[in-house]
Order: sequence, then C-alpha cells, then structure tokens
Amino acid sequence: MYSNVVLEIFKNPKNAGRISKPDGIADNYNADKTAHVEFSLRVDSGIIVDCKFRAQANPYIIAICSTMANMVTGKMISMLFLDQENIKENLGDNSDLDITFCIDCMKMAVQDYIEKFEKANKNKQ
Repeated sequence: MYSNVVLEIFKNPKNAGRISKPDGIADNYNADKTAHVEFSLRVDSGIIVDCKFRAQANPYIIAICSTMANMVTGKMISMLFLDQENIKENLGDNSDLDITFCIDCMKMAVQDYIEKFEKANKNKQ
C-alpha cells in the first residue's frame, strides 16, 4: 500500500515540531481527509532557514509534509515553487496523492510571513 520511502519518512520524519516565535505560520484542517497540518517558518533575508511541521494525518500526508519541509529549507521566498511531481518523485510514489492540501498550507505560511514582513516595514516608515 505505502512505498518503502513513505513508510521510512513516516517512521522517522524530519523537521517535525514547531518553531517558537515563527516568522510565518499556517494551520490547515481538511475534514474530508481527516488531516490537520501546521507549518511554521523561520526566514532570514528572504530565505527560509528553518521549516517545521506538525500533522495529525495518514502516513502519506506526514511523509509529504516532511519532504516539503526539507525541500523549502534554504530556498528564497520569492523563488519558492512547489511541484507535485517533484514531491511524488522524492517520495518514490506516483499514486494519486493529495499533495495540494499540504502545498496550500505551505503557501499560507509563506503568505503569513509576507504579510508580517510588509506590516513591519510599513510601521518603520
């Protein structure tokens, strides 16, 4: 049912947890999938220097979140692009995974950072 890669990531997820005082955060719940996902970001000079996730979901969602957290770390916010096929390839699974739910949550965390950054810059002026 699950690929070996998905099972390994599920058993030993990387970047699990929550960043205290994050620069960007998002919390997404999907009742249809009975999944709850949270991403928190630390950003320095426009680069995601740390990304953590918390999830109550099936092994696929947890593996997707862990993979995405690894993929975005070290990337510039302005250049962030999350490709479903690349995520599937990293998981070694080409099944019809609901990756968009996790991608949407990551986008909300990035948007939260952007809004906080813009507000802080506006207050400095």
